[in-house]
Amino acid sequence: MIDTRNEFDDPIFDIMLEELLGDSTPPDMSAEILARLNNTIMSVASNVEIKPKRARHKSTLWGPLSFALSAAACILAIIALVLNSSSSPTLHPGSELATEPVQPEPLPPSQSEESLVEHRQPIPEDNSAPDPSYEQPKPMSLAEGNAPSIESPVVPDLKPTPKGWQHPLAFVSTETISPLTDEMVIQRITHELSKQWKEQGITPSEFATDLEWVRRVYLRLIGRVPTTNELSPFFEGESSVEKREALVNRLLFSSQYSEEYLQHWTNLWTNTLIGRHGGTGKDKASREGLAKYIYDSLQANKPYNQFVEELIAASGDSRPGSKDFNGAVNFLLASVQASDTTLATARTTSIFLGQKLQCAQCHNHPSSDVAQNQFWEMDAYFQQLSITPVGKGAEIGYAVSNQDFQGIETPKGDAGNYFEQSNGVAKLAFPAFLGHAEPSASGVVNNFDRRTRLASLVSDSPLLERTLVNRMWSHFFGYGFTTEVEDMGPHVQVSHPGLLESLSQQTKANKYNLKLLLKWLALSDPFLRSSIYSPSNGIDSPELGDQPLFSRYYSRQLEPEEVYQSLLALSGQIRTSDRFGQQQLAQRNWLGQFTRQRETDEAEEVSSFKGDVQQSLVLMNGELMKRATSLEADTVLKKIAASTNSTQVKVQRLFLAALARHPTEDELTKIKQLSTQAQADEEHFLQDIWWALLNSSEFILDH
Repeated sequence: MIDTRNEFDDPIFDIMLEELLGDSTPPDMSAEILARLNNTIMSVASNVEIKPKRARHKSTLWGPLSFALSAAACILAIIALVLNSSSSPTLHPGSELATEPVQPEPLPPSQSEESLVEHRQPIPEDNSAPDPSYEQPKPMSLAEGNAPSIESPVVPDLKPTPKGWQHPLAFVSTETISPLTDEMVIQRITHELSKQWKEQGITPSEFATDLEWVRRVYLRLIGRVPTTNELSPFFEGESSVEKREALVNRLLFSSQYSEEYLQHWTNLWTNTLIGRHGGTGKDKASREGLAKYIYDSLQANKPYNQFVEELIAASGDSRPGSKDFNGAVNFLLASVQASDTTLATARTTSIFLGQKLQCAQCHNHPSSDVAQNQFWEMDAYFQQLSITPVGKGAEIGYAVSNQDFQGIETPKGDAGNYFEQSNGVAKLAFPAFLGHAEPSASGVVNNFDRRTRLASLVSDSPLLERTLVNRMWSHFFGYGFTTEVEDMGPHVQVSHPGLLESLSQQTKANKYNLKLLLKWLALSDPFLRSSIYSPSNGIDSPELGDQPLFSRYYSRQLEPEEVYQSLLALSGQIRTSDRFGQQQLAQRNWLGQFTRQRETDEAEEVSSFKGDVQQSLVLMNGELMKRATSLEADTVLKKIAASTNSTQVKVQRLFLAALARHPTEDELTKIKQLSTQAQADEEHFLQDIWWALLNSSEFILDH
């Protein structure tokens, strides 16, 4: 290492030393300093000899210059002290962090705005910009009850102007869209898809058989396979558009299937909102109460936007039969733990708006512009939520209402809440809808009812109909327009943006009529297509990770609820309104064999209904299968076996009831061979065939 200690030469510094020491040379202490740094002991003479140094000629130029620079430095220091004392922030109650006293340091210019702790501050009359923010020292610790600590550092209040990302579709469009006829909407679906098929150079699959389509439409609209009697109108001849439309109208609008439609969609929406395990004892919700609210809403064909608004803004008692009963409150009761409303925020934004903000709960979104504060600004809308227990013992329930939110108050009366960023810095969050700040953030309900405001914003947002269309499209075809139905953020690629936009606009133009949307999809071109590939559409394989083109019908396994209801119908049991509660409980107990809830913040669920050994054993040997394959009077099997038809015709009817198709020549040949070897009578021989069909992989496949 080169020793540069003697190479230091600064003219101003030399002049100042000469003024102080005269012609004497200061002692050279460098050796002693180095020795002490190296932990060595060095003996220092008691008398340090100051060697005279040749006097340096004083420059007449550097003397006055040195004096001028020293005077300027003193003046600047005095000015800085005066400014610092005059700009000290005022201490406001509730605006401090309870941490060890630390003197704030000036932030370097490169400091990110995300590392500031933001408050609101009264705007001066001259509308000048607010003072710079103060960075919270680590670790973050809030005083109990948000009480300020006397020794806490003062945190300046800032107006919460949103920075960065704002969702472009957060607010309602002013464009007026006229409703089209059903035929025109269905034609638009065909047009949009055909345009992409042409671009990709593919030919769609052939149309499915009438029986295949009938089986699909029963499964998608009422959640079970059709019986042979329900298939019989489509046995012979080709169906027409009018014939298919008549069947869809009957399933959706007639009293004959009203109860099955209501129970099926009540179950679907309950699972969507709170999962298969919500309201079963692990949270405060009443599953029965929420199901009743959904059932009544579907029965009235309530507009979807009104349905959503009521779920978010609901107040009342969770218990069916209570004086203030409002089943809608159970959506939030299943999504709140103590005072933690993060699950309610995550479900509201993902289920209704298609924005998966929970990924930004602890850090900025890894693949989009959504920042962490976006999640907590949405969560701020739920801070007035109040939940209190009502009733006793087995009759205990919960009442949901709003109450004033104190939070961290600002001089203007706004109330915010701290959240901790990934870097440990605390930041205040005020209500902002997908990055768009509210003009007021008062915590007083009479001044600003946050939940009611959020419910209005969600129900008016164009994201609502887009997410609904995406969800229903996925229900019918197994895949939505995005990889995840509930993740439609700006960073996500949409497979068919024109089709999504068109269907969304028509959904809104037709006042969010759920049944109309279901009708359009059930009669659409892709729902009529075969699941068998055409010679040119091999690239249409989303099962392999490709983007879906919807040029064929995608086969998929039935949901466990659909298997349950199908076996129930084939055993001769019909869903009735007077036994709704009992039937739901029995179904839930059966499903418990295949599903369980994860202990995660998002209450995710895991299903083992994937064709494994457990599923096979339950289906083959379970009580439900025994009922469906029994020879009692009300079962489908008994009715077919008791008919006067030949054995071959009876076998064909069994195939139609289970698989919605006729047996192949090869299958009939093998069955004839088995019949000659069978030691049982015809009824039990048919029972064996029926049992084999219901336990086949084809039965639990929507194809």
